[in-house]
Amino acid sequence: MSKIDYRGFIQDNFFILNKHGELVPFVFNDVQNLWYDELVAEYGEELQGIRENDLKGRQFGISSVITGMFATDFILSELGHIPVTNSDIYSHKDDETTAHINRFNLFLDSYLMQDQGAGIEDMENTEARQAFRRAFLAIDNGGQIKSKKRGAEYHAQTASAKVSGRGGTKQNIHWSEVAFYPNTEIMNAKTLVTGAEKQVPIGYGKIFRETTGNTMVDFFAKEYQDGKAGRGMFKSRFLAWYLHKEYALDAAHTWEPPLYYEKLLSDGRATKDQCFWHFQTTKELSDKYELREYPTYDTEAFILGGDPYFDKDAMLQYLNNIIKPIKEVEYATAL
Repeated sequence: MSKIDYRGFIQDNFFILNKHGELVPFVFNDVQNLWYDELVAEYGEELQGIRENDLKGRQFGISSVITGMFATDFILSELGHIPVTNSDIYSHKDDETTAHINRFNLFLDSYLMQDQGAGIEDMENTEARQAFRRAFLAIDNGGQIKSKKRGAEYHAQTASAKVSGRGGTKQNIHWSEVAFYPNTEIMNAKTLVTGAEKQVPIGYGKIFRETTGNTMVDFFAKEYQDGKAGRGMFKSRFLAWYLHKEYALDAAHTWEPPLYYEKLLSDGRATKDQCFWHFQTTKELSDKYELREYPTYDTEAFILGGDPYFDKDAMLQYLNNIIKPIKEVEYATAL
């Protein structure tokens, strides 16, 4: 496979709605750039054979980049620049599935409009957008999209037993908020995820398990710990809240950061204004659910989701100070 500059293609061709609801060019933020650079370093410029357990804070926009990558594959495969791709996105609830569908459609429409010389100001021309879609697509049915000439496909679905695909071949799968998938007698995350992932050839394509944390005992938590320990094919990656420099609030002159932030500040990983934002967002470090949503350490993302027997704060303190055991030693002997 040849190199695809996904970041360049996305930033050159796609529009996105910002947090104010404004349509703007899709320019990567600091966390998106960091994450993308890590992928290239890990998997090479071809970005093939990706197997990721991505644990993150909220609203980093990682899922937007993944959707952009899948949209890029869809477009380039229809144009004949890469082999035909078949991509799936699974969400944990219907409204999130709709959001993913809308985002993919916006990316596709922004490419098609610009390809015909239109600009961001022309995106409200619904008639033109539909005309370009009809020329490019054979199937355009909500969460199922198929290109006209070469048959590239994109599917967006809500995770359930009914959509546990096991046959055929896929090139890309994105499990969005996988830590929140249902675990019942009828359907459980492990069966759904591992079954569907067999459709992607080993060493090829892209599989992203991307989520905020939930409980310590769910499927994703176990998979994340396995990847962190180097077990299996999936690599575990943690993106802490302080990586997003937009998360900052002017700190009061008299505010003294609690001990919790001492190492972040001394290591230069976060500024005082960032710590003050986190302090306010987590209600002075007292809101366990907000700490789970904006974890400083990966252990926080899981420990606060369940109801363990031992005190959560004490467990967190011990977990964050665990020292990895020595795996190898050398002995000198005299004969």
